[in-house]
Amino acid sequence: MKTILGILITTTLLFIWGFLYWGINQIPYSSLKQTANDETTQQIIRDTFPESGSYHIPDFRNDPDALSVMFEQGPVGFVHINLEGRPQMDRTIMIKGFLLNLVVVTLLAIFFRIARAREFMDFVKLSLTVGVIAVVLIDVGDIIWWQTPYEWKIWQIIYNFSVFVIAGHLLGIFMKKKLDSIL
Repeated sequence: MKTILGILITTTLLFIWGFLYWGINQIPYSSLKQTANDETTQQIIRDTFPESGSYHIPDFRNDPDALSVMFEQGPVGFVHINLEGRPQMDRTIMIKGFLLNLVVVTLLAIFFRIARAREFMDFVKLSLTVGVIAVVLIDVGDIIWWQTPYEWKIWQIIYNFSVFVIAGHLLGIFMKKKLDSIL
């Protein structure tokens, strides 16, 4: 019961942390570039991209020789397009984000049990280790493999790592074993 309570409290606090980091804090967005004219760009996107989805430009299905030339000449891009639009403050994204946090925290709690974490420092060490592995594989991987600009990814690295640190510490408070129960 204590673990379930810890999962729910940790999930809620991570949701609040995400709102503060991404919703209130505007600093990460300063790393994004702005088009010369957003309305004109939106029209160009409508005219250029046939459907919602992810696009790599140039497309890898081009003739290999032509693809090589297009890569060298540039521009090269990887974009995600939603032609239908959405509300700026989309409640469904918030709900899905909360559920994502719940799944991540639950999986982390299961991992702690499998790893037989008992003392608070066990939770801290394990969450720091998993956090570093996750951001190196995912976020640094995006910088390397998809050429995502590091100016943007650094904010995701900070946030993603902080999620593991916060979750590990909070779950450690709820899941640690008392010395009496170990003996």
